Amino acid sequence: MAEVGEAAAPSGPAASELRWSVGLFVATSVSVFLTYGGFWGGEGLDDREAVLGAAAFAVTLMGILLAHELGHYVVARRHGFALSLPQFIPFPAAFGTFGAIIELRSEPRDRDGLLEMGAAGPLAGALCSFVALAVGLPSTRPPEALQLSPPEPSLWEPWLTPILAASPRLQALSDWLSPPVPDGEAPVLIFANPLIMDLLGGLLLGAPPDRLAVLSPVAMAGWVGCLLTGINLVPIGQLDGGHILTALWPSGERRRSSLLVGLALLGGILWSGWLFWGLLLALTGAWRGISPPQTPPLSTRAKVIAALAALVFFLTFMPRPVEMDSLPAPPPAETR
Repeated sequence: MAEVGEAAAPSGPAASELRWSVGLFVATSVSVFLTYGGFWGGEGLDDREAVLGAAAFAVTLMGILLAHELGHYVVARRHGFALSLPQFIPFPAAFGTFGAIIELRSEPRDRDGLLEMGAAGPLAGALCSFVALAVGLPSTRPPEALQLSPPEPSLWEPWLTPILAASPRLQALSDWLSPPVPDGEAPVLIFANPLIMDLLGGLLLGAPPDRLAVLSPVAMAGWVGCLLTGINLVPIGQLDGGHILTALWPSGERRRSSLLVGLALLGGILWSGWLFWGLLLALTGAWRGISPPQTPPLSTRAKVIAALAALVFFLTFMPRPVEMDSLPAPPPAETR
């Protein structure tokens, strides 16, 4: 994602900015590695196989993110943008990162530059994500490999439970965000298949992967790459899709983005994550896009790139990427 700051003359990055960017990249890589190993890897980082799996996930996902950001950076520089180096964002939960941002420090000179800069990141990241899926899907394990266990009380449950019990509305909100697990069952996260994953699964495996299949670390990184690509291509404000749509139709950008942010908030009914993204865009001001010059008109090349970006959006976007469900828990192991 790219954000616009104050105008500045194009120049190379300062040494301090380079150190900061590299430091954030390293911190994010560590965050991704530890998050996968501690949560998605199943048994934590207790053996060599778990460490190698977490490393494969981290290297693949960070490669996808780096390709995305370098796509933006290289194309933006070619079009004369002044911009920062990519700033990666570590986040020790979910998948270990919130992605990265690049600050644009100058306005676009023409619509071609804005569109090509906005599309370059998702196209580069999507290509790497598709390769990761193609490499990782053959190692996918069947649903029988799922390691289920009954839910364990969270650290905050002792003090949170009486608060929720005293407020039916808060209890209803909590149940909506995290549905309670019936007795005798174990919680399980179900991941949607983006269209590209179904297509590659049919080509490589003979059928789309089951939604309960256990993805290999590389395929999991490819899935996350598709998720981030699809979200970035949503045509709102300073998301990549917003840059593309504004370059195609410069007039009415604010009205369109306001409407789409509202739709994203309403999309929280379908998936609570859209409520989070809608609030994030609204509160940070990222719903306000860039206003490029009306002339010259878009070139044929830019229109072809926009069509490719639309195809990638169609292949990667998932309206409800993750949902919580439950399955019968295995009986406890017998002790002697």
